[in-house]
Amino acid sequence: MSNMQLILVEDDLDDVELCKNAVSDFKKDKRCNVDLQIANDVSSAIEAFKSSHYDGAIVDMKLASDGDEGNQVLKEVKKQLRRVPVVIMSGTPYDAVIKDVPLVATYVKGDIRYYDIIKYLWDIYNTGLTKIMGGKGEIEKCLSEIFVNILLPQITPDPNNKSNNWITYAQDKPENTEKALLRYTLNHLIHYLYHDDSFCYPDEMYIYLHPPMPQKINTGCILMEKSTDKLYIVMNPACDLVERKNGKCKTDRALLAAIQRIEEVEGFQKIKCNHEKDLSKNDKNNLDSIRKNNKNLYYHWLPKTKYYTYGAVVNFRWLHTYSEKELDEQFDEPVIQISSPFLKEIISRFSSYYARQGQPDIGYLELE
Repeated sequence: MSNMQLILVEDDLDDVELCKNAVSDFKKDKRCNVDLQIANDVSSAIEAFKSSHYDGAIVDMKLASDGDEGNQVLKEVKKQLRRVPVVIMSGTPYDAVIKDVPLVATYVKGDIRYYDIIKYLWDIYNTGLTKIMGGKGEIEKCLSEIFVNILLPQITPDPNNKSNNWITYAQDKPENTEKALLRYTLNHLIHYLYHDDSFCYPDEMYIYLHPPMPQKINTGCILMEKSTDKLYIVMNPACDLVERKNGKCKTDRALLAAIQRIEEVEGFQKIKCNHEKDLSKNDKNNLDSIRKNNKNLYYHWLPKTKYYTYGAVVNFRWLHTYSEKELDEQFDEPVIQISSPFLKEIISRFSSYYARQGQPDIGYLELE
């Protein structure tokens, strides 16, 4: 069993002792392994973050008479791009400068026990997030393999001084090559991960967009209509949404398919009133059929998010088109996007629904 590595940045000896006791009690109660390191001043805290990876940090804001020492520590965490969940535990927590700091909670001393903070950080650690994204986590291991076995062999110049494609690209616009290599690396990482035999969780279907980023619409992004709070998914082919040099797209209309919250779908209105376990056997079977995309060809299941509590379906029959001006006026910027591995299936089902070909009925009885 691996150990959760915590660091406490605190100069008050009583608080240090309280935290040590809390760690000891937590280890006994949960039968788990937790290592706690103490840093009682700015310099020792900064040195600790430079030399080690932690799964959680508890930081006091005042470590000396100046009272701004905690911000110096947080600044170093941000500077080093340390991916460690930070909890501020201080008499003056709201003095913290928290922009771009991986902050997960802020507490005033005396309002919460150290035991509860350790449990909070343990719950995060137990998901595996810090094992994956930490200083030497799984992503770093995968990236190292990709770097050594795939990228370097392709980019390293030929001994006979023959250039390769990547070197040629970089001679023209190195900044574009850097972005292309990032995409290329991520494609290999996704390919590596989705060839795993493990199943996917529903939350993996969504990419949550960070508001400061410019949010132009893409295939699979979800929009909310301002006046109604109704949701729609962009179904244009990706090539239609590529911007030309003049800043315009190849299409002048956005193609949107309506999203129905599951309680709005005919026959499922009662779901919003009942817990799923209280549904009848027939209702449960119908819900399961929708989740597996076996109910109707024109529905595609979307797992629950904060935008639809009980899940939803894309309804391919309800299509709308909007000009760029109408889109800007009537819809908010997208804040959620269907991730690529799941988007392929939605596009495939959408295409299949509209590409299906019937034939005239043959009157066998009449012939007989």
